Amino acid sequence: MRVAAPCRADLAGGTLDIWPLGLLHPGAVTVNMALSAEVVLEADRAGERGVVEHVGPDGRRRLLGPEDAGSDLTATVVFALVPDGGFRVRVAAQVPVGSGLGGSSAYGIALTRAVGELVGSTLGDADAVALVRDLEARVLATPTGEQDHWAAVCGGVLAIHQRPGGSRVEPLEVEPGWLGARSTVYFTGIRHHSGMVNWQVVRRRLDGDPDAVAHFEEIAVAAQACRQALVDGDEIAVAESLLREWAARRRLAPEVSPPEVDRLVELATAAGATAVKACGAGGGGSLLLWHPPAAGDGVVAALDRVAPEGRVLARGASAEGCRLLGNP
Repeated sequence: MRVAAPCRADLAGGTLDIWPLGLLHPGAVTVNMALSAEVVLEADRAGERGVVEHVGPDGRRRLLGPEDAGSDLTATVVFALVPDGGFRVRVAAQVPVGSGLGGSSAYGIALTRAVGELVGSTLGDADAVALVRDLEARVLATPTGEQDHWAAVCGGVLAIHQRPGGSRVEPLEVEPGWLGARSTVYFTGIRHHSGMVNWQVVRRRLDGDPDAVAHFEEIAVAAQACRQALVDGDEIAVAESLLREWAARRRLAPEVSPPEVDRLVELATAAGATAVKACGAGGGGSLLLWHPPAAGDGVVAALDRVAPEGRVLARGASAEGCRLLGNP
C-alpha cells in the first residue's frame, strides 16, 4: 500500500494550535497551506508478527518491537493500531529532517492511513489527527499542536480556528495560480529542533509572562488578518500580516531567529521579497518567502549564493491531502 501526505508551511498563527494556547486568545486561528513537498511511504503486512520493519529512504533497515513504542514514531503508531505488529514500512520520500514543515506529522498521518487500509479499519479525519498528535507528544515528550496533521489530511489552504470543544477547520478558497506566483518555501539547510523552541515559548505563555502574552496576542491578530487577506486576494495585506506575525514571533525567544536566519531574511528582503518568516517554530529549517510574481526567482538566487544546502522545496499550495497511490 503506497500512501502520500503533504507537509505544510504555516503562514500565521502557528504555536496557537498547541492546546490550550489558542483558547487563551479568543478568536485565535492558525493559517497554513499544504505543500507539494510530501512524505511518501509503502506499507505491507509481510513483516514478522510482533515486529515492525522500517526501511528509510537511505535503505537502512531497522527492526522495531513493542518496547520501541513510545520512543520511535513508526513503532508507536503501528503498535497503537495493531498490537501484534507484523508490518513492513518503507519510506520512499520525505522532506529534510529539521525543515520545520511538519514532516513527522505528515508521516504519522500517512502511516495511520496505510495501516488502517491494510487491516480494514480506517480512522475518520478527526480521529486520525487526534491519535497522531497524541502519539507524537508521547514520543517527543513535549506539547504538540495539530495544524501539521490537518494540512496532511486535507491539503489546500486552511484556517484552523481554536475554540472550546475542539478546533474548526476552514478550507480557504484561494486561487492556486495567484498563491503559487507569490509564495515560495525555501529550505535553508539550518536544521532545528522544533520541540525545544516550542516548549520555551509555550511555558512562558502558560506562566502568564506579560511579554509572552502580548506577543501571542499580536500573533493571533496577525493570523486573523492573514486569513482575511488570503480570502480577499490582497497580496499587500498578506505581506503586512506575515511581517507583523514574524516580528511578534521573533520577540518570543532569541532561538526563534538566530543570526544566520536573520541574515537570510535580510538577503531575501533586499532581493525583492515583501515578507519573509521561518516556518514552524523557527530556529532554522525553511523560510516562507512572500514576493511579487516577478521577484521569486531573484529572491531564490540571492539565497542560493549564500546557503550551500539551500533549495526550493515548494511553490504555492497543493490541493491534495493524504491519499492512496495504490500498490507499489
